[in-house]
Amino acid sequence: MLLKDCTQIYTLGPQGTFSDEAAQKVLKTGVRVTYTGTFAEALAKVTEDLGSAAVVPVENSVAGTVAQVQDSLVSNDLIILGEINLLIEYSLLANAELDQIEDCFAHPQALEQSSGFITKNLGKAQNHFTRSNVDSGIRFLEAVDSGNKPVAAIVPATFAQENSKWRKASAIQDYQNNTTRFLVVRSRKSDEQLDYSRKKTSLLVEFLDDRSGLLYQLLSVFNLFKINLCRLESRPAKDTPWAYVFYVDFYNSADTEACLEVFSVSNFRYKVLGSYDLIS
Repeated sequence: MLLKDCTQIYTLGPQGTFSDEAAQKVLKTGVRVTYTGTFAEALAKVTEDLGSAAVVPVENSVAGTVAQVQDSLVSNDLIILGEINLLIEYSLLANAELDQIEDCFAHPQALEQSSGFITKNLGKAQNHFTRSNVDSGIRFLEAVDSGNKPVAAIVPATFAQENSKWRKASAIQDYQNNTTRFLVVRSRKSDEQLDYSRKKTSLLVEFLDDRSGLLYQLLSVFNLFKINLCRLESRPAKDTPWAYVFYVDFYNSADTEACLEVFSVSNFRYKVLGSYDLIS
């Protein structure tokens, strides 16, 4: 069972965010959702509450990796339980014509995923970053109530439907197949058992020395066992300037364990971040 012994899910709030929508897909009887102000806070809470899980975004099909979440998976020693893919649609709320807008409230991810529309239509507006996409809508409504200043906000389509009076544009994301991967995670147990019959496995890989051919050596192991990678990304190592670690996602096969055994005797070390299925 995905959330066995879990009584609480932490995710970015307030209610109605995309993170909340993803969390609702794994919510079960007896489990409550607690909203946090940031992704990092949700992940930190999981390490303090061993009977909990977190649902956080790790990658967007347009904007790429959510670096804060990716790095926190390692620093907080978390394990991935499942993956949720969510189609992301944004709308624009405004209380004036778009060429008159002075301030625009947006979460950084929303602004990046809608940059084409915003550059073309709100080029004169000052962007104000918010803690979540729903928070953008709340700040917009507060600004409208407090005065006549021309303001706008990038919000989820569901929030715009509830406030259709102010909706000026729908589906403003740069790509209509804009999708975000959310991960369900919890604290790693001392006796963690991994099931490589699941669809995917995620690894953190660190090289023990610095020389040519290391990435080739890493990839050659996957090639040896005909294992299909679905993501390979480098991130700065936190303890050494200009050194890098690699995050690897791959599809499991009957040879997954044999592949990992080869890694264990190679000149790089790895950590399994989880072996998990896609949650519909």
